[in-house]
Amino acid sequence: MAPMTSTKVYDSDLMRKLRIQHAHLRPALKKVSTFLQANPYRSATLNIEELAAATGTSTAAVNRLANAIGFNGFTGLRFALMENLLAVVSSADVIEDRLKQSPDTGFHLDQQIDLSKHHLENVARMNDSQTFEDMARQLARSQNVFVVGLGNSFHIAQIAAAGLNPFCVGAHCVTLDGGMEGSAYRLSNITSNDALLAIALPAYTGETIRMAEFAQSRNACVMSITDCPASPLAELSHMSLFIPATHPVLPNSKVGLMAAVEALLAQLQLLKPTLSEAQPSLADWKPQRSSVRPTWPDLLRPSTPRKHDDSC
Repeated sequence: MAPMTSTKVYDSDLMRKLRIQHAHLRPALKKVSTFLQANPYRSATLNIEELAAATGTSTAAVNRLANAIGFNGFTGLRFALMENLLAVVSSADVIEDRLKQSPDTGFHLDQQIDLSKHHLENVARMNDSQTFEDMARQLARSQNVFVVGLGNSFHIAQIAAAGLNPFCVGAHCVTLDGGMEGSAYRLSNITSNDALLAIALPAYTGETIRMAEFAQSRNACVMSITDCPASPLAELSHMSLFIPATHPVLPNSKVGLMAAVEALLAQLQLLKPTLSEAQPSLADWKPQRSSVRPTWPDLLRPSTPRKHDDSC
């Protein structure tokens, strides 16, 4: 696993042990570990039977995981989860429970706003400022930044690449038209002077992981924006930002993801003001008239006088 700067939520003794042991756990125990890392708040509210059911495992697997990471069975694990708890339950879980109890009420705008506020607060809780600043500096000093995002992260990757363009020598959204072959072709020239920014939410696409592995093999700096340390992208990344992605109705919420991308762009604006100052503003821009194509009225105007013109 690549070195990872710890974050507030994931800086507890429990979360560090899960992160270190995760890759070496047996499949059933890894399911429990993944759930605990992806749901640090909700996990503390579940008893052992509920945790086993939520992870598709057994109470024995939950106990074995607790022992494997140095806690005294589920009792010790539950105490550690309670210590790690920053909120009793997430807004997504509250809204989901209400929808289950009253499915006919529908999903309302005020619920989305409450959920968005909760996710934005958790973006700050789940990430420390040092990791955020280090990622922005790496983006600023990289010769080229390649952005990867597939599936439900595709459009965010395009926005990120477009936003990075004024601050980087080359900013490329790798995952455009052309499928995996086209994406691989665009990524083929990545070097140790470049960076890969990979964006992925559950369910993670295998192609994103493979492109991150390729960038790592070329000694490029791999960074990711994903949901939790159990994400397969986190293992491949030098630095990661974690964002809450749960939504009671949709497959994922992208509010936190968009906030993280926008914050990185704002930090880059402060880190590289000379780049933006070097670009002329629209008010000051004076095009060379000889190189400018005719405007639409010019194109529509006939080259010879018409009979009713004054010159005739």
